[in-house]
Amino acid sequence: MLKTLKKYALIYKVFVKNCFIAQMEYRINFLFANTIEIAYLFIKLLYVMVAFRVGVVINGYTPDMMMMFVGSFTMMTGFYCLFFYSNFMNLSNHVRNGTLDLLITKPVSLQFIATLRNVDFGFSFTNVVAGAGMIIIAWSRMDIPVTPSRVLVFMLFIFLGIVLKYAIFLMPSLISFWTVQTAAVNQMSTAIWDMNHVPMHIYGSSVRHVGTFLFPVFVITNFPPLFVLDRLTWAHMVWFLIAPLLFLFLSRKLWNVAIRNYSSASS
Repeated sequence: MLKTLKKYALIYKVFVKNCFIAQMEYRINFLFANTIEIAYLFIKLLYVMVAFRVGVVINGYTPDMMMMFVGSFTMMTGFYCLFFYSNFMNLSNHVRNGTLDLLITKPVSLQFIATLRNVDFGFSFTNVVAGAGMIIIAWSRMDIPVTPSRVLVFMLFIFLGIVLKYAIFLMPSLISFWTVQTAAVNQMSTAIWDMNHVPMHIYGSSVRHVGTFLFPVFVITNFPPLFVLDRLTWAHMVWFLIAPLLFLFLSRKLWNVAIRNYSSASS
């Protein structure tokens, strides 16, 4: 098992290196992508700016707390664009154009190479850096102790959030094996993801339960800040450990069903 993990780690390292070299050959595109993301970033910051200007406490959340939640959302959006977004968007093209046939012949996991091959630095760099910066600023402004254990658990939650993000947002993209076109489904999942602009406790209980257990987007961005603020219950902490494994298992099962339904371009 360790030998297999090492093999895939080396392959993924090659993916990252090749994608970085390819994107640096067209640096203007990289700059334009970051410029666009900076514009979107200002829109996200409007929530924080309004909260600071008014000085209002929304459902127990101060402006500094709001900044931490927006920072978590921004950073996780950056990680999604970095690792997964382009791969998920290209999946329907692989199915429609038959290029999945070529990937099937590779001596590695088809899911691995089809969903993790591309790494997009252009649309992710700004979000990751800005999100991390907002978290650090908010953390310091609230005078919350920065202990090694707290930082390590926070980083673990970020990692689990990335895994969960992969699992739950892969599943809508797999509809392409049946319908080819998945634009409407992807737009719907993006709209649900954008609900994380604000803390989940601003919504009603029914919305919170759906976003925590059924389609757990709130788990990805809300639970790490809630842990830092000591507002995360033990039940939610256990769910945060279980959810990535559960949805990774479900996405793997759905992937296997989708592959069995796939008709190659040569058939």
